[in-house]
Amino acid sequence: MNKIIFAVVVLSLAGCNAAYYKAVKEQLAAGYRWVKIPCRPANPDVPSITMDTHDGQKLVCNVLQK
Repeated sequence: MNKIIFAVVVLSLAGCNAAYYKAVKEQLAAGYRWVKIPCRPANPDVPSITMDTHDGQKLVCNVLQK
């Protein structure tokens, strides 16, 4: 039973990764690139990949630019 649950979880995550990699490939083809910036608090209204600090802050340290 545990193997079935594990397989379902892995397969569901694989779908999320596929969408992510597809988006990355399209962005790179369109001329976008990741640029390092000084880390700053994340804007909750903007989708972002954040780093969580030990004190609970969510920081953004890279932006996507064309």
